Amino acid sequence: MEARAASPPITAALVRTVVAGAHRALEARKQTVNDLNVYPVPDGDTGTNLLLTVKSVVDELRRAPEDLSQAELCDLVANAALMGARGNSGVILSQIIRGAMEALRDADGAASPDVAGMMRHATDTAYRAIRRPVEGTMLTVLREMTEAAEKVSPDTDVAKLLSSMIEAGWESVERTPTLLKVLADAGVVDAGGYGLVVLLEGMMGADSPAHGGVTTPLSAVPLIEGEEEGEESPYTYCTSFLLRGNGLDAPELERLLQPLGDSLLVVGTDSQVKVHLHTDEPGTVLALGTSRGTLSQIEIDNMPEQTAERYARLRERALAPTQVGQTQVIPVVVGDGVTDLYRSLGAGPFVAGGQSMNPSAEDLMKAIALAEAPGIILLPNNKNVIMAAEQVAELSPKNVTVVPTRSMQAGLAAMVSFDPQNALAVNVEDMTSALEQMVTGEVTRAVRDTLVDGVQVKEGSFIGLVEGQVLVSTDDLFEAARAVTERLVTGGKELVTVLTGGGVPEDEVDEAAALLQETFTEVEFELHRGGQPLYPLLLVAE
Repeated sequence: MEARAASPPITAALVRTVVAGAHRALEARKQTVNDLNVYPVPDGDTGTNLLLTVKSVVDELRRAPEDLSQAELCDLVANAALMGARGNSGVILSQIIRGAMEALRDADGAASPDVAGMMRHATDTAYRAIRRPVEGTMLTVLREMTEAAEKVSPDTDVAKLLSSMIEAGWESVERTPTLLKVLADAGVVDAGGYGLVVLLEGMMGADSPAHGGVTTPLSAVPLIEGEEEGEESPYTYCTSFLLRGNGLDAPELERLLQPLGDSLLVVGTDSQVKVHLHTDEPGTVLALGTSRGTLSQIEIDNMPEQTAERYARLRERALAPTQVGQTQVIPVVVGDGVTDLYRSLGAGPFVAGGQSMNPSAEDLMKAIALAEAPGIILLPNNKNVIMAAEQVAELSPKNVTVVPTRSMQAGLAAMVSFDPQNALAVNVEDMTSALEQMVTGEVTRAVRDTLVDGVQVKEGSFIGLVEGQVLVSTDDLFEAARAVTERLVTGGKELVTVLTGGGVPEDEVDEAAALLQETFTEVEFELHRGGQPLYPLLLVAE
């Protein structure tokens, strides 16, 4: 019998890195997940709740000592997830994490059989926590990812096993509307399931190419005139709290709370219990809790107001821009901050896309169908999207022209020359001219050791690129950013726009951006929170 390949030790540093990756991925797509949220009620907070639940774990790990044992680490993560669980989706996620940590607590490591075992225990724990599990939700996606993990050979590399799980997860997400009518009626996939796969992608440190095939409201807003909303809850308040005490009886509390509402979750231990309930009597619910212990993290949200806000947000996106003139611009974007910047310059509708998640021709066609102006400009914002955009422009019955932008920051700089009241030909000429006057750069992490453009690149290092050419590879984020900026401002460029995004902790990105301003005092910097994944810094000099 062959010895199983050794897996890396489970340390605080490793767990901190993995969880931080999950947090960054969810942060980048939080609003996407929120907009998908129609089940169990369309209150548009699933992405926020998942993100805040994971953030609780991130914060607790940040305070944790480095010498914790594997068992202590697992207990810390499980407890932090429970304490920080927000909303229905967050409580379910806390149970998924709890099950995974219980399995990992006494495991020899995290080889493929261990991961499969963690997934199975996580799935069983989550299903037990729900009184009436519904298929077509994040539970289904979790189960089908677990089944994919269990089919993989025990000697398979963990990275390959996780890739198989992610692929199975996106396929499961795509099927959720066939299992749950409310999703099919709204034209979306399940928000919780989508968020769960995003979380797993983030844990791996990168987006899976499989993501590009998943239909989301970024490709074409799912709710426009005449489409159905999800079924609203008969109750008004989403009520949740953490109950602490001695000898807590979760089943008894669940029995007492059940007549007071729906979407009830009561999970935890005999010393702390997380409660989530949709109800019209939050005061009675809280009183039942205080009679048994002390309450903290009390949240009472008005669900009809949340639903109205979500619907208004989607309507605004579907109708963007508010002023339809002679020309509309449809950019391919990713990141809430980047999208908002484009919208402020008059762009819209939008198509989801970025590195490793290029949109399809169908995605572009759907967005073109939403445009109302007589002239339409497509900004592919990625060299891998230009050909698809040009094909769509030829096939569309509308008057569509491609301005071949190769990055989101280049597209933004071109948008400064856009005037919706100008004719299509005038805007194309002005925006193309603007592209010729700018230089773009970016900083990201290398995914493998390689030699490219004469630069020796190490896996995990920061690489700085200017116009797609690798300039530098270094372990220091600021050094990469400094080298890129130095090249960008050569020739007298005086304005550099910087979009900060994911890939490293936010405070490190902010520090690097601040150092750029201190170093290049003769240059004017415009800093914006872009929210794009994978790229801590995107830069354009004009």
